Amino acid sequence: MRFTVFKGMRDFDIVIIGGGFSGTMLAVHLLRRSKTLSIAVMEPRHLPGRGLAYSSPHRFHLLNVPAGEMSAFPDAPDDFLCWARTNIDPEMRERSFPTRSAYGSYLGELLERTRAECGRERLEWVRNKALSLHRCQGGYSLQTDGGEIRARAVVLATGNFPPANPGSNRVRLSGASYFSFPWSAEAVDNLRPDDNVLLLGSGLTSLDLIMALKSKGFRGAIRVLSRKGLFPRARRQQRPIEPWPVFWNERSPRTVRGLLRLIRSQVRAAEKEGIDWRAVIDSLRPVTNDIWQSLPIKEKRRFLRHLQSYWDVHRHRAAPEIADLLADMQADGQVCLHRGILVGYVPRDGGADVRYWDWQSGKEKVLRVNRVINCTGSESDCRRLDDSLIVSLFAQGLARPDPLFLGLDVDKQGSLIDHKGFAPQSLYAIGPPRKGTLWETTTVFEIRQQAVELAGHLVQSLEGTGRRSGALKKAV
Repeated sequence: MRFTVFKGMRDFDIVIIGGGFSGTMLAVHLLRRSKTLSIAVMEPRHLPGRGLAYSSPHRFHLLNVPAGEMSAFPDAPDDFLCWARTNIDPEMRERSFPTRSAYGSYLGELLERTRAECGRERLEWVRNKALSLHRCQGGYSLQTDGGEIRARAVVLATGNFPPANPGSNRVRLSGASYFSFPWSAEAVDNLRPDDNVLLLGSGLTSLDLIMALKSKGFRGAIRVLSRKGLFPRARRQQRPIEPWPVFWNERSPRTVRGLLRLIRSQVRAAEKEGIDWRAVIDSLRPVTNDIWQSLPIKEKRRFLRHLQSYWDVHRHRAAPEIADLLADMQADGQVCLHRGILVGYVPRDGGADVRYWDWQSGKEKVLRVNRVINCTGSESDCRRLDDSLIVSLFAQGLARPDPLFLGLDVDKQGSLIDHKGFAPQSLYAIGPPRKGTLWETTTVFEIRQQAVELAGHLVQSLEGTGRRSGALKKAV
């Protein structure tokens, strides 16, 4: 792979901002579909395809989805499984859960193989950070920490944004013992054996931090504070779940309460046939986006207020080995889950005193801990982001948040919608930034199809308009 950290000015047909799964797979499909377009992937990390999700060094960070369902290609469902049997374990099964770092290696090799087959010179991995974006004649100009890049089309493949601050106007989290970004190496380093660690949030991020601490041999207490007090449910490992037919259609309810009743009735029907509830949830995967888009906005808001946490723990499940480890750690008393809300935070020497309202007892309680790590999940409200690129898009009216503030507003092709309600040509998003429009847009299952469709759209629109002539100039 050719890596570039440049100073000066460069021109490309397409610039992809972000080199995780979304950006890597879009680049793969662009190389396969086009013989002429020049592509740049802007990603500070030097390993393609990893992003945050697949760059973890921890041995207990496993895929949350079995190997047989993790192909990067919708039309080749066993691609990853075949690779894993060749490169990891010849006995790898469809229901096995390899490490995330192994999946990152798969993506990196896939991109390199595609470059070798389709033309190495047409793809450049640019290890610079995009700071802002502006319109210019014939496309867009990207200001980076090393110079200017100009492109006919730009795709935001930024992945999940950093986590939101779980504090409030009354509760301000600060001090040397508070870590706002859970994926920093420092968050789980330099702990003493008898330290107490508090994780804010109990979703998959929290589960990842528990496993990171276990990977490092930490034996102290791990406390988890969560409003709902729910850990992700476990996946099944021993055998494939017997499929359940898709039961949602255009005549199904258009209310959250009606949909909840429908799903519960299907779970009861499945149980009578000896079929696990997971099959019912999984049957909704092909139509989840259709369900979301069919709901009135008031029903979407109702879902976010009352049911999102329950949906997340049943839909985004943990590998069975990880769920077993968590259960053992809870049984041993190392992990303790507290259901409540944060009401106070006082930094002190070597840690903090954290006050919370305990739902079970109906009383305020205090946790004295040595470290607090924010595991509340990524921020989705783009208005709150401290990101110069997103700020520049909003400042120029090139983008706007979706009505629910879950991401960026986009049309069916992924084109960003500007402040006037129009979709500017050749400015797109893929993956998590589409959450407000699609809801489920964070996993391989959804993003791999988006990559196929967006690559086809880009090739058709850019090759159909001819190649640019001369340098791009800033619009007046």
